[in-house]
Amino acid sequence: MPPCRAVKFSAVLLVCGACEKRGSGPSRLRAKDVRHALKKPLGAARHTLRVVQTSCLGLCPKKAMALVAVGAGTPPVAAEVKSEAEAAAFAATLATAPRRAA
Repeated sequence: MPPCRAVKFSAVLLVCGACEKRGSGPSRLRAKDVRHALKKPLGAARHTLRVVQTSCLGLCPKKAMALVAVGAGTPPVAAEVKSEAEAAAFAATLATAPRRAA
């Protein structure tokens, strides 16, 4: 087994990169823009939440982009966003949510 390393972040926020390429995906929403929109409202929590663009997450919402937040001690949370404003609101909710110890 390869050696494991400790990381500085406690949660990962996944942005589906395949949603923008689908024919039924969002028309003006790009994964790169969503990643940037997610980072701004995180504030101080930006250092404990890592924003990552992935391949298909398998959620495939119509005319929206899939986001998933996964962290230690908290259940996974998924969202379907249709604009950068919705993505920013999702990030702000995550930044203010209380964290449980693992």
